[in-house]
Amino acid sequence: MIKAIGFSHAAVRVSDANRSIAFYEQVLGLKKLPRPDFGFPGAWYGIGDNAIHLIQSENRGRKPDPLGAHVALEVADFDEAKRTLAELGIEFLEAPGNMAGRQLWILDPDGNTIELRTDK
Repeated sequence: MIKAIGFSHAAVRVSDANRSIAFYEQVLGLKKLPRPDFGFPGAWYGIGDNAIHLIQSENRGRKPDPLGAHVALEVADFDEAKRTLAELGIEFLEAPGNMAGRQLWILDPDGNTIELRTDK
């Protein structure tokens, strides 16, 4: 049996690396990590001891789906995150109640679901 001991990264497919880089940096405030030249566009971002890898390929847009594949990010101020999304006109789906902390889901420009959450 394989024994996983930690989480390394999540990779998401994007159709336009530059547009997604702007979203991940300007909306989510992530900082870019060094990335080797793989011969195709993309970017790496650090999240604590982990990472998100953007890989440019076909567009797969959808509605936010909390039950589908997604990346979950802890946020420092949940209410500020909601205000920011509303100001930017970014559609979000919020979990009812407070059963597993506070959660909402958004889409990046290519339809990848991102969960923004807090236990507070």
